[in-house]
Amino acid sequence: MISQFKPLSLGLAVSVALFTSGYALATPTTQAQSTLGQELQTSAAAQYQNIQLEQRYTSSTLFEHESNLFWGEGKRIKVLSTTGETLAYTQESDHVHPALTKHGRKMAQAIIKVDHNVYLGYGFGLDTPVMIEGDDGIIIVDPGESVQMAEVVKQQFRQITNKPVKAIIYSHNHIDHISGVRAWATDEQVASGEIKIIAQEGLTAAVANWSSNLGTLFGHRTSYTGAKHVEEGEHGTVNDGLGPRFMQGDISFIEPNVTLKDRLDITIAGVPMQIVNVPSETKDEVVVYLPEQKILHAAEVLQGENFPNLHTIRGTKFRDPSMWFKGIDVMRQFDTEVMINSHGRPVEGKAAVDNVLTAYRDAIQFTHDQTIRYMNKGMTPDELVEVVKLPKHLASHPWLGEHYGTVAHAVRQIYVGYNGFFEGDPWQLEPMAYEQRAKAFVEIMGGRDNILKTAKAAIEADNFTFAAEILSYPITVNKQDMQARELKADAYKAWAAAQVNINWRNWALNAAAELEGTRDFSNMISFASVDVLTALPSKQIFDMMTSTLVAEKTLDVNMAMSYQFIDTKEAFTLEIRNGIVQLHEQALDSADVKIETSRAVLNQILMAGPNAQKVIAEKMVADEFGFAQGEMKDFGRFMSYFDTPMTPEQLMLIVR
Repeated sequence: MISQFKPLSLGLAVSVALFTSGYALATPTTQAQSTLGQELQTSAAAQYQNIQLEQRYTSSTLFEHESNLFWGEGKRIKVLSTTGETLAYTQESDHVHPALTKHGRKMAQAIIKVDHNVYLGYGFGLDTPVMIEGDDGIIIVDPGESVQMAEVVKQQFRQITNKPVKAIIYSHNHIDHISGVRAWATDEQVASGEIKIIAQEGLTAAVANWSSNLGTLFGHRTSYTGAKHVEEGEHGTVNDGLGPRFMQGDISFIEPNVTLKDRLDITIAGVPMQIVNVPSETKDEVVVYLPEQKILHAAEVLQGENFPNLHTIRGTKFRDPSMWFKGIDVMRQFDTEVMINSHGRPVEGKAAVDNVLTAYRDAIQFTHDQTIRYMNKGMTPDELVEVVKLPKHLASHPWLGEHYGTVAHAVRQIYVGYNGFFEGDPWQLEPMAYEQRAKAFVEIMGGRDNILKTAKAAIEADNFTFAAEILSYPITVNKQDMQARELKADAYKAWAAAQVNINWRNWALNAAAELEGTRDFSNMISFASVDVLTALPSKQIFDMMTSTLVAEKTLDVNMAMSYQFIDTKEAFTLEIRNGIVQLHEQALDSADVKIETSRAVLNQILMAGPNAQKVIAEKMVADEFGFAQGEMKDFGRFMSYFDTPMTPEQLMLIVR
């Protein structure tokens, strides 16, 4: 006989076991009394717990220093100097939420001394470079987001000491934490070992991933996140959440010559330090602890005074929240008296450090666990964002303002990260074609004019996102409908003015510029640079090409092209075969085109962009690019099967 018993999930089984064991403790004669007593005890315990939480977290305001530049009494941390300037917008405006203005007022430029030999270049950009002065040299943690920004901070640090650079520590792979390196070091100094560049072993591969298959899209979306298509100030971006402003300039990169997997204990210039991998925002994240001084550099495990970007709306792979809050637990084990961060102000005092770390990790765990809890009740993302809200003691914590990340978009990515896009209703598997669907919705809603009328009423009622949503349909039907586009832009600009989250605000303002046709492309963010391309493994460059094949043009094509690099002794073949490209890590004798050149020349070709053909011609004349098999016309034919990237002007995210 087949049992009718259905096994429980482990979580449900544990819940049932705990419930039934608790129930069994009450005898039949005292059950009612026991239940009443439990209710009274639970109520009293809850009140006591709430009082404790309020005392613990509201007392956090006592840590605020009068300078507005750090948390703590100022026994160890001192503001050494200020420039009197700020890169953030700090004026009151009807177009900026007061919380964002207040947040920006914490970002004034200053050199902050956190101990006798540790200095922060604070407010000079998005990132905060740190200088640790040793006996005979200095250590730089996070060199800055561009060479130009790093040079400005370097000038400030050089007023303190002229000791040579002994080491540079990359906290993780993101552009704002590594790109200023050439302000501090040269290739020769690193190659000789004169300067150590220290990072987690996965960093270089992660840097190479910036220019991955989706590099074009991610660069474009990052420009939207930073509101790079609109002016700065009250009608544009006011700060960047993590800091006052991402200071664009030359993106440099020098590969690490010292790497660690989990931990590195090292003494540099007489300064002992522990460098520990704490997977969180990125898997290659490292924190730096100075045990003799009880100073912890928390990198970007804490994303400044913001609820963390458990998901970034510019686009990224799944960030595991459970890995993140457990990483903070590793940091809580350090005996820390001063905590400094890549973003946000430093914190002084064990109580203050504990307050920040505990609140931060609790907020992440709460968001993760409650999302999972409600997912198990069958809720979808649109429902989850309505019920997963931080409790008061966390929502009101000064280090958890939703200026950068938000609970709402974190909840959505947790759902998709664990469960995928399919919410369970089969229509999602085969919805009506995109444009056909838009036409149908316009018809159902009573036609274009009725939609515009409804949208205007929605805007007047402050239902801005609803207005924007319904206007999407007539715009999809007719992308040149400027009346609908401008009305949707008005909705987004009004919505942007009410946002405390800088990323939401910036996206709305950039979206409005796209709708109005006023995007400014002079300030675009690009991850491309000679250093980054040089760091890309050759295999990855060719592998990236496979996803640019115009498949429909090659369904009956069989053709192969080999590259042989005389300097690196590498060889690769791209084989087009009926709509796909297979990458071989060797030269094939049967290849239709065989090219002999160097990796250095390939780098120049890649950097040339639309002028690549000119560079190839020059290198052929110089005998640095040649054909061992086939000729230029064959090369041209092969390359014609690959797509060319869209220009930023062509790539539309909103008008579609």
